[in-house]
Amino acid sequence: MKMLISLCTTIFFLSIACTIASADIVPDPVLYLDAADNPGHKDAWTNLGTAEGELPAADEAPELEEGPIKIPALGLELPNAKYYTTKDSLQTFGGPPPKNPPLFFEDWTLEFLCKRNGDFFVEEHHFAGFQNSPREGKQGIRLWIVNGQNLDISVHAQGAKQGVQPLNLKLEEGVWTWLTIVGTNDKSIVAYQDGKEVSNQAGFEFDKGLPIDDISIGANSYDERRRTFNGSFAIVRAYDKALTEAEILQNISGTFAVDAADKLATTWANVKRGYTR
Repeated sequence: MKMLISLCTTIFFLSIACTIASADIVPDPVLYLDAADNPGHKDAWTNLGTAEGELPAADEAPELEEGPIKIPALGLELPNAKYYTTKDSLQTFGGPPPKNPPLFFEDWTLEFLCKRNGDFFVEEHHFAGFQNSPREGKQGIRLWIVNGQNLDISVHAQGAKQGVQPLNLKLEEGVWTWLTIVGTNDKSIVAYQDGKEVSNQAGFEFDKGLPIDDISIGANSYDERRRTFNGSFAIVRAYDKALTEAEILQNISGTFAVDAADKLATTWANVKRGYTR
C-alpha cells in the first residue's frame, strides 16, 4: 500500500513538473523584446512579437550586458542573463513613429523585467511610453519615476489626458523586479509587482483604430529621449489583451523556469509563494 501511495505521489509531482516544463509564456504578444535574443543589438531591438519589425536605437543604443538576474521578492534567479543598461541620457530604443511597428489596443497589458540603477541623468526620470503620435496625442500610456523610486502613469484616452491614481509600483535601486500593468477597456487599470496586485483603479476607453506608434523603452517618447531612465531592461512585452493573474504568473514562471524539472517545480512554487504573501 505504501509503495502504491509513493508511486502515485511520484506520478503526481512528475505530471506537475511536466506541465510546468511545457508551459511557455502567454502566446501572441504584439511586442516582445528580449535582450537575450537580439542579434542586431547595436542598431535596434528586434520585435519577436506578432507586430514584427523593430525598435531602432534612438541617439545611441543602451549597452548590452550579461550577468545574473535575481528577483528577491520571489526567490528567482537567471544565473546567466542578458539585459540592456543605459549609461547616459539619450540611450533609448524607439525611433520616430514611422520607424516603429504600430500597435493597436483596446484591452492591453505591459510587462517589464527591469531594475533602476540610480538617480535621473537630467531633470526628469522617464521609463517607457506607448502613444498615438504626436506625443501626448489622442491616446497612450506614459510611465515615469517620481519621488526617486515610484513608477507612475499618465493616460491619454478619448482625445485627452485622463486623471489617474498612483500605481504603487516601486523601483528600488539595484533590485530586479517584474512589473505588469493591465488595462481592461473602459473598466480598470491594475498594476502588479512580482506577481502581486498592488493597485486597481478605473480604466479608460481606448480606440483600437488609433495606432500606438510612438513607442519608447527608456523614455516617454522619442522627443523626450534625453530624459532617459537610469536602469536596465531584460524583457519588455505588450499584449493587445488583458492578461489574467494566472497568465501573469505563467509569464514569470515561463521566463525563469529553466533546466531540470525539479528546478521548474521549485520556480513555480516560489512564484506562487511570492504571489500569496
